[in-house]
Amino acid sequence: MVKIVTDDWYWACPRHEPAGDRFILANGQDALWRRVRAEIDRREDCFWNKVHRTNQGAQLEDILDMMFTVVPTYGVNMNRFVFEAAAIPVFAKFLRNARHDLCNYVSNSLYPEHRPSSERYDNRHMEKLGHIVSATLGCETDWF
Repeated sequence: MVKIVTDDWYWACPRHEPAGDRFILANGQDALWRRVRAEIDRREDCFWNKVHRTNQGAQLEDILDMMFTVVPTYGVNMNRFVFEAAAIPVFAKFLRNARHDLCNYVSNSLYPEHRPSSERYDNRHMEKLGHIVSATLGCETDWF
């Protein structure tokens, strides 16, 4: 069992191609850059970022945020993302206590011939989402 000393998580993936299975998560920058050099690019040419807000530690919402932003944007394979994220204690705890069997958290499609694709960015979609969130929360739309 790996003991987590710090809760300072980072992700990285290739800069010049879809990530696929070349996506990593690491606890601490030293660990991140060792893995980047070994698994992504020996010259450290990659996209990377912190998983969570500074000094807050990884939360389940941070993992969800990456599923909506990092995974589709950088072309990360979903299984690879889940395998890497399972090393983050808060996500491992979620998987261990999940309401569904573990098989539901790997990419088993009922329709293997269909590969979902991302839609092109459209500012109207962002505005629509912002209005829905504002209406749901009963707040003004000046936040987005």
